[in-house]
Amino acid sequence: MRRIVVVATAIAVLIAAASALAATGGLNTYTASLKFSPNKKGSGKAPSSLAWTQKYTATGTGGNRTAPLTDIKTVIYGMTSDGKDFPTCSASKIINAGNDTVCPKGALVASGAITAILGPLTDTSASSPNTIPCDPKLDVWNAGQGKLVFFFVETPSHTCGPIQTGGVPPFPGTVKTVGKNLVQDTPIPSYVSFPITGIEGSLTSETLNWKNLSAKKNGKTVRYGASVACKGGKRPYSETFTAESAPGAAPQSDTVSGTQKCS
Repeated sequence: MRRIVVVATAIAVLIAAASALAATGGLNTYTASLKFSPNKKGSGKAPSSLAWTQKYTATGTGGNRTAPLTDIKTVIYGMTSDGKDFPTCSASKIINAGNDTVCPKGALVASGAITAILGPLTDTSASSPNTIPCDPKLDVWNAGQGKLVFFFVETPSHTCGPIQTGGVPPFPGTVKTVGKNLVQDTPIPSYVSFPITGIEGSLTSETLNWKNLSAKKNGKTVRYGASVACKGGKRPYSETFTAESAPGAAPQSDTVSGTQKCS
């Protein structure tokens, strides 16, 4: 039972979000919003600190639960990420401790919570009585330049059945600059989506708040997330969700795009 509940915890990780639009596909339907604050244009020589919030929902189609996600990719225009100048926390450190309280506070780059549902692969209907709810907190840690670590935490107000913090291992994501875009990608490991035969996890929602972090280094201000450009007074962004109906099934991707005004 412990491993089963882990699925619902983990499936939600790392879906970023897009505008209040929707992407509808054969497996899932997604709605999402991504908001930046303060959303200043900035420049390469004078970057502007940036915080942002992701919110999304995911539902299955045809009366089914959300099909398990296998990858989420976020693309944000005019944004950079500096992980090399901030404290870090590795997946191995969290695994060895069984929690992320061992991580330095300055390494926490985002936090939030998810909701998910665990159910049998033989009955993927949303009305199936054999499901388990799960809504743990989600922490995201800087693991170095271009590296992220995601980890679920259970609290009195964010529980996941009998699962305790550390029951699902941390898993990595990447972040890099491609042209004028920041690209964040998080493959969801198969052991997270399908930890035992016949069980699948289904995401229903996530809210993740990325922090506005800055520090002094050699007398200069460095920023973990920064804006260096806008496009026509707007910040375009997109979210690509990839899911599969069962282990080994053909994946299906859907993209939601949006913009927010910036100055």
